[in-house]
Amino acid sequence: MGAMILTTARLVLRPMIRDDAAALFAILGDPEAMTYWARPPLPRLATMQAQIEDELAGMAAGSFFCWTALAAGTAIGSIDLKPSANDEAWIGFAFRREYWGQGLAREGVAAVLDHGFAPMALSRIAARVQAGNARAIRLLEHLNFQPRGRAADIMRDGESRPCLRYELRASVPAD
Repeated sequence: MGAMILTTARLVLRPMIRDDAAALFAILGDPEAMTYWARPPLPRLATMQAQIEDELAGMAAGSFFCWTALAAGTAIGSIDLKPSANDEAWIGFAFRREYWGQGLAREGVAAVLDHGFAPMALSRIAARVQAGNARAIRLLEHLNFQPRGRAADIMRDGESRPCLRYELRASVPAD
């Protein structure tokens, strides 16, 4: 099943397209927005364009789903879902800083969770989050994700950063 358009009260989530490069670069090129990512901010728009090409290829192969979140027609974020074994998947999300604290990421992630558990029939969705990323942890816990111990640490800027694994099972509804 391919990615489809999802809607919420304030967002439209549509499959990523090439024209999203500049809007997504505003996130992935922002040092503050990238503080808790496994890689440093992207250095230039061309890097974002190449990443989108890779993600579009993964989407075409059915191994990866990526939605661009639009608020009032403006691209403000990205939510991805990567299926793994046994009807499970990993979720990730990133939103432009000026939209933080408004509940938009939570709203968009909840829509993707609903899509993952219903039409996609996933049994579990997991997220890996750096231990210091209080905003992401708060969002996941608000959506009923449960901590499940440590996840593989990431190496960035020459240091190991501890990560946590959070999971949501299909039987626990997201709100």
